[in-house]
Amino acid sequence: MLLFSIIIPTYNRATILNETLITVLEQSFPDYEVLVVDDGSTDNTKEVVEKLNNEKINYFYKSNEERSVARNYGADRAKGKYVIFLDSDDKMKKDHLWSIHEFIKNSKVQPEFIFAGYEILNMDETPLYAYGINGIFRSRNLLYGNYLGCSSVIVHTELFKKYFDTDRGLILFEDWELWLRIISENKLHCFPGKSIVMVNHGGRSVLNYDAIQLNTKILHFKAHILKSSNEISNSFINKRIFLMGVYSYAALHIAMTKNNRLDAIRYLCIALFNNPLFVLKRRFFAIIKHIL
Repeated sequence: MLLFSIIIPTYNRATILNETLITVLEQSFPDYEVLVVDDGSTDNTKEVVEKLNNEKINYFYKSNEERSVARNYGADRAKGKYVIFLDSDDKMKKDHLWSIHEFIKNSKVQPEFIFAGYEILNMDETPLYAYGINGIFRSRNLLYGNYLGCSSVIVHTELFKKYFDTDRGLILFEDWELWLRIISENKLHCFPGKSIVMVNHGGRSVLNYDAIQLNTKILHFKAHILKSSNEISNSFINKRIFLMGVYSYAALHIAMTKNNRLDAIRYLCIALFNNPLFVLKRRFFAIIKHIL
């Protein structure tokens, strides 16, 4: 049985997919497969994959149903013990899989839910932000936001299948929602590898939604979580932290588009209402920076 199945959902990203795939094929650890799930692309994605002509890559084309469905499609066909969902605009450092393998091998208890850290670069490849921790991740930290980044999470295949939900209304928040459910019953084991590289560019999916679309998704996500999570809905503090996180997330990403600054300010005010201590958070200053 293979150790890793790397699932890459993609849609009309032929121009950048090749570079992502090359970073995967250059991995120093060989026990893996790659599943490229083409979610209805109309560009030359298939030709880009075929040109690499590598036996590790399996290409699947399906009708467009958004990335959460594409990820599940790939997981259903995965042969690896663990699945890794790599966004098609992210990259792996050469030792990414090796470092995860070593972490699993040296763990006293075999981890099923792992976070390996990441770094984010500006368009000119200068460092913007890096995040990685060591030990067990505090579940309460996820109430404020999705710190994990999908590409840096490694999940045992059966664990993923147990918890995955294809509610298309959760698009943009499906990772956050999934991690909240898994971590409520499972430990998240972390090591600060920071071997996933993301580039902060204007084509990232969250920036492709206008304020109205984002508002609809936020309201759906909020209602879904408050209905499904007793840990959040039944705790005044947890609920306030969660609402601060949701509305500040919205404020930040609307502000980043440089459109609808009034909506960004409105969401920022709601976040502050839920927790005035938000003024001490890094995200608060990022929102202010983008609004001005």
